[in-house]
Amino acid sequence: MSAAAGNIISKSSATAKQSFYRLVIEVGGEHAAQAVSLNKPLAEELLKLRPRQRSLQMEKCLLEVLKRLPENAVVKDVDVLFNPAYKVDVLKVLISAYKQRPFRLIWSGTFKEGKLIYSEEAYPDYQTYDVSEYDIICIQ
Repeated sequence: MSAAAGNIISKSSATAKQSFYRLVIEVGGEHAAQAVSLNKPLAEELLKLRPRQRSLQMEKCLLEVLKRLPENAVVKDVDVLFNPAYKVDVLKVLISAYKQRPFRLIWSGTFKEGKLIYSEEAYPDYQTYDVSEYDIICIQ
């Protein structure tokens, strides 16, 4: 056992639990049929705000929607977060929300060579994320 693992185990169970659990992103959507779509409720929350406030309140709006769901719900369709006007790091927003309200995400993009990809290069909402830079687990 590594020293780091030993340190985590010796912490309180709540802290250790937080250290081990990361946002799980499922690419391919095997569980998509049971997943809850977030696009409409999230868009409704964002529309309550002035356009300039939406980027700043993105995480708060996401949490409001997640609080209406059972804990550890499987969610999908977070496309509204990728609106280029918001200029947010979508994975950071998702990870931060996950730490306050656990959920599992069905990724509507692809996974290739260690990167999560959303959309296609020709579109303004195109994004790539190097998974090694984020506290996530990707499942294909």
